[in-house]
Amino acid sequence: MIHIADKGKTKDELRKDFDKKVKKTDEKKKEDYVRQIATRELLERDYKEDSLHVSFNTSPETRRSIEARKPNQEEFIKILSLSVEAAQYEGKLDAGSLAKMRDIYAGLHTMAANLSLDKKLNEEFWSKHIGFDGLQSFITELIVAFQTGTGVPESEMKSFR
Repeated sequence: MIHIADKGKTKDELRKDFDKKVKKTDEKKKEDYVRQIATRELLERDYKEDSLHVSFNTSPETRRSIEARKPNQEEFIKILSLSVEAAQYEGKLDAGSLAKMRDIYAGLHTMAANLSLDKKLNEEFWSKHIGFDGLQSFITELIVAFQTGTGVPESEMKSFR
């Protein structure tokens, strides 16, 4: 199909015009691709640089603060899922419930180590050098700090504690 503006042009002229359009389209696609890559890199950098100061209790009278990164969606969903599961079994003393609670809490030290920006606060630290109450307080307060920044009311966050 020949466009009205192309009438009277030779086949060579039409081919040159077509080649120019193809080249221009290819250049735009490359520019868009580069722009998308740059945007993704910026978003990833923003995510890595975005941190929280988490204050939590290590004992009833001692409050500490550390810098942590915000959990990504997968980590956040996992934490919430574990919280819901733990609430189902909490207070039950039968063997099955206690085994489930053990499984739920077994990975908290790994999660805390992954979210802590200070690399000295590694898995060994969270599993051997801090009490379970402090570990649980850190995870809970991290989620509260994260949600406070996103506009979820404190009243809703208390339902996850």
